[in-house]
Amino acid sequence: MEQTKASVETWEREPIPALHPFAGARLSVFLRHVLLTPNLDSRTRYQRLIAWLAQGARIPYTIAESLRHDRAIRRQALSAPPVFLIGHWRSGTTHLHNLMSRDPQFGFLTFSDTALPLNMLGPIVPAAKRLIEKVLPKTRGYDEVKLDLDEPQEEEMGLGNLQAYGYYGVYHFPCDMDGQRDRSMFFEDLSPKEIRCFRDNYEFLIRKTAYVKQGRRLLFKNPPSTTRMELILSIFPDAKFLHIVRNPWPVFASTCRKFPRLYHAFAWQSSHDTDVPKFVLDTYEKVMKRHLEDRSRLALPENQYAETSYERILASPVDELRRLYQQLEIDWTDEGESSIRSYVSSIRDYAGNVHCIEPEHAEVIQSRWRFAFEQWGYEMAPPAEIAIK
Repeated sequence: MEQTKASVETWEREPIPALHPFAGARLSVFLRHVLLTPNLDSRTRYQRLIAWLAQGARIPYTIAESLRHDRAIRRQALSAPPVFLIGHWRSGTTHLHNLMSRDPQFGFLTFSDTALPLNMLGPIVPAAKRLIEKVLPKTRGYDEVKLDLDEPQEEEMGLGNLQAYGYYGVYHFPCDMDGQRDRSMFFEDLSPKEIRCFRDNYEFLIRKTAYVKQGRRLLFKNPPSTTRMELILSIFPDAKFLHIVRNPWPVFASTCRKFPRLYHAFAWQSSHDTDVPKFVLDTYEKVMKRHLEDRSRLALPENQYAETSYERILASPVDELRRLYQQLEIDWTDEGESSIRSYVSSIRDYAGNVHCIEPEHAEVIQSRWRFAFEQWGYEMAPPAEIAIK
């Protein structure tokens, strides 16, 4: 906890980014958050002002895009069953996404698409991208993964910009982290109408991606959807899921590490009183147990559900992807393999982080997360890149 507080204070010495994800939200969603959320931090007043201005500038373009395209989007068929990459945060979902997105058969959301889900197609896009590029950091801050408007990006930002419930609310509203997680991932305390709204907006986002990426099989990556397989199957019964796991020790340390950076960029409430390690310990247990229950209950065939690990992908990315493609009955082509190999070569010098975990957290990991170590065959002792101190 002390390390997290120190990290938060370090980031708070940096200027807050001018643009917030809610600048690209549906107007009703933005108004709900900016007007009805209690305890907004005065440090974010300028960021909220910019979001107000962005909302006003986007209104005519959003209306025009909706009138021109929405009917066709809702009728848009998918060229092949979509593929969803799922797994707990910091388990390698981004790395797997970056690898597979190099295969030209896939269409995917980019950073600019998910930041502006209602404005993917209109004349505002070039100007918006130029504006975002001016304030977008070169990397995510908590690791060396680069940020680029045309790089593949998870859909959660876009989903949270279309309706009221998204996991990014954990970073936006630290005073309500548990509630934001539980409503967006487990639909706890949501009415049937609110769940239906969430489902309809997810379907709209998927079909809009298909509309934009005409003729390509869709590839999505989103850790919060690790608990949403049943909802996704209710929309697309033939959807395919690829679940990636990682040694729980670095998952815990790396997940805790990212929160100060994301609070700095996104939080509209003070994050000083948040207990990040407790939240991570609770969330991992809740998410992974739910996923194990769901996959057992749903009993998907092998060509719809596959599993890999970060360690296997790291050790032999091309061979492991070939195996996964074969199991999921996805075409493996020479062109795709060549593109993936080129990407692997380009990141050969990437170095991961070395992490420290406090002894009291290590004890809880070994007790409450024992089910994960046993389920996926990881040693209970921490690996070399983890220091307990």
